[in-house]
Amino acid sequence: MCRILAYLGEPLPVRNLLFDTDNSLVAQSYSPRMMNTFLNLAGFGMKAWDPASLEPEDPFTYRTTTLPSFDRNLRLLSSKLAPTCLVAHVRGVTYSGESVVAETNLHPFQFAGTRVVLAHNGHLRQFARMRYALVEHVDPVLAQNIEGTTDSEWIYALILSQLDDPYGVPETRELAEATARALRIVRDVRAAHGIETSSPVNVCVSTGRSLVATRFSFDYGWYPPEDEMLEVDLPFVSLWCAIGGDYAIGDDGWHMTAADPARSVIVASEPLTADASTWLEVPEYSMLTAERVDGALAIETRDLDV
Repeated sequence: MCRILAYLGEPLPVRNLLFDTDNSLVAQSYSPRMMNTFLNLAGFGMKAWDPASLEPEDPFTYRTTTLPSFDRNLRLLSSKLAPTCLVAHVRGVTYSGESVVAETNLHPFQFAGTRVVLAHNGHLRQFARMRYALVEHVDPVLAQNIEGTTDSEWIYALILSQLDDPYGVPETRELAEATARALRIVRDVRAAHGIETSSPVNVCVSTGRSLVATRFSFDYGWYPPEDEMLEVDLPFVSLWCAIGGDYAIGDDGWHMTAADPARSVIVASEPLTADASTWLEVPEYSMLTAERVDGALAIETRDLDV
């Protein structure tokens, strides 16, 4: 089970999200507060959009299989980069001979020429049984881009395949609908193969201009008693958000300042601070969307009935 982080809003130093808070994303790689026994030591990745950079529609990309807490390059880069959108991920895998720690398996995923990225926290159990049944629902050209061994990359290819133009910049509503359709396809394929094991699918999907995040699980609570991931799935796989103006440190620590209308939003597997009083838990079986509209953010949470 992994940890994900997404940000959309005012320019914000990356280090404020990755390193500086007491439960930052990097801290969650080795000491996640909402996971009792599992760590996230299988790599780090991020995509960051900076409108002041060259070719601002293309995000900065940083991915490494080494531990981010000891990554001096990442720490230095995060001190110089202040993007308006960020998607970041620390990867966790079970300790087994079947797990693959490689750059091709690192999130966020972005195929060459596409403008949508995805990071995933979850686990499609018995994925090997359903993997190739998904092929008929994935654009053949996109399928050729799949390089890794993760279920996450297949989910990404499936979402792209639901877009009118997989290589364009979809509007927020189209991106949200494509994500929901992809989950419905996964549901139908699971049913066709008799797969009923609890499988969480928390995803963050972004174009740099908008953000779509889900808190969702297939067949939640149905699991074999020997399942090694059971402890992580219970309680329901977590997702939190902070909405407001600026994410800054004050006399009472790090918090999102109040703003009406909102200008910034953080979505994360866990609050980035031990004090979660300024964070909102994203409801179970829901989708959160955010987009820039006239200098502010339009944020919506809707039921995800798939």
